[in-house]
Amino acid sequence: MNFLQRIFGSKDKDCGALAIKAAITPHDSAVGADRDAYVVEPWRYRQILSMLDGLIHPSVVGNNFLELFKTVPEVFWPIDYIAKRISEAHFDLKRTKDDSIVWCNRLGADTILKCPNPLMTWREIVYQHFVYKLATGNAFFRAAMPETITADAIKFQWCSNYWELPAHLVEVKPVEHSYGIPIFGIATVDELIKGYTLDLGSYCGITIPHYQIWHDRDGIPCLTGGNFLKAHSRLLSQRRTIANLIAVYEARNVIYLKRGALGFIVAQKEDPTGTVALEPGEKTELRKTIDGNYGVGEGKSPYGITDIPISFVRTNLSISELQPFDETLEDAIKIASVFGIPAVLVPRKDQSTFSNQDTAEKSVYTSTIIPAAKRFCEALTTFLGLEQKGLYLDCDFSDVACLQVGLKESEEVKKLVNERCLSQFNSGLISINDWRAQIHEDALDGDIFSKVKFEMTPEEIALVDSIIKSQPPIQINTVANNTDNNQTNTNQPSKGEDNERTNEKPAI
Repeated sequence: MNFLQRIFGSKDKDCGALAIKAAITPHDSAVGADRDAYVVEPWRYRQILSMLDGLIHPSVVGNNFLELFKTVPEVFWPIDYIAKRISEAHFDLKRTKDDSIVWCNRLGADTILKCPNPLMTWREIVYQHFVYKLATGNAFFRAAMPETITADAIKFQWCSNYWELPAHLVEVKPVEHSYGIPIFGIATVDELIKGYTLDLGSYCGITIPHYQIWHDRDGIPCLTGGNFLKAHSRLLSQRRTIANLIAVYEARNVIYLKRGALGFIVAQKEDPTGTVALEPGEKTELRKTIDGNYGVGEGKSPYGITDIPISFVRTNLSISELQPFDETLEDAIKIASVFGIPAVLVPRKDQSTFSNQDTAEKSVYTSTIIPAAKRFCEALTTFLGLEQKGLYLDCDFSDVACLQVGLKESEEVKKLVNERCLSQFNSGLISINDWRAQIHEDALDGDIFSKVKFEMTPEEIALVDSIIKSQPPIQINTVANNTDNNQTNTNQPSKGEDNERTNEKPAI
């Protein structure tokens, strides 16, 4: 149980002990020698039992979840699996109007992707964010700004240092009112949250204004107690599983280190009265013989020979009899399942490869990783105020192996997208820049490229036709002539051209 005590730290015990002491009050009617007698009221008794449940049983809260992440591989693996893959995505700053990538922004909006702070890269910040969020249920992203900057300022224009705060050391401070916190009433953020306190130890704590913090929760927030507005970790639902897992590691450690006797040597000597025990001298001589001559080391024999009639009675269980590997695998699957990772991806000693492993990994990307990354970009875009300048953060996973459909299939997809865009452009549904956005290309400068075809002049159509030079000339000229006829109603198409348009497929 020492390992459990190290994992489930003493901080919660101290807090629980103080709370229990406060719940037990001296009885006012006690007099004389009984003045120190303590009486527990029924409602306080139930409160004490709920507190003791967290002290006696291996429940995990706060900083302990991070300790589990650091020390227990079955907890580390699913969190690292998700956080690492999200952090390895391609994050880009894009324009809202045409989805084109911004390579250099004069307002400094792309600073967060290049150098979020002097000590860390953007990938490290993203990895930390999701480790804290998945392990503790909360992540606190800070845009550090001067105190003179008000809450209504566009943050990215005034901030050049972005930090991911250690979630287990952050406490949400509510605004204290005489009538309580108007959590379900009509109130602004200023009337609900006073700030965020970061406790870094003795004489080192800071309070950060609420508008500098983006609190990203992974679950339902608490509205009472010391965890105000903080969510519980998903791992809280697996505390029994984690306790079993740690117990299995303890048992395996005991067996491997051979703590205690593996069994007993029982004398088989007999006399007329029955079995005779070994004499002290015989025990010493037998132990010396076994330790000195037998074993697996060099010069020792694996077989023991003695002239004393004895037998061996085993008292412990072997690794195979305890089946700890089956237990740890089952526990690992349960822990991974709360993070949306299927059992087929959990590392195991047998069946290391599966025919459906790529399919399972693709499922994790499409159902867990990509949606989480997209929500991260959307929330951070709003927090930094990028949308007010026509910008947004986006992430791309197109180079992930399990998401690829093969080179040939990918080229066919690109061809189909171009054919669809060409048909939509010729039908006047999209512009050239809309087309380029769908194939992930930058927008072209000039009003002509933001117009649909029916808004163009004949000269502009000719210019556009010169740009779309990869298409067959007859098809493009036919469409161009058709557009001219619709605009001027002066030139009649030839019979061949009319047949060409008749056979043309409708726009998708």
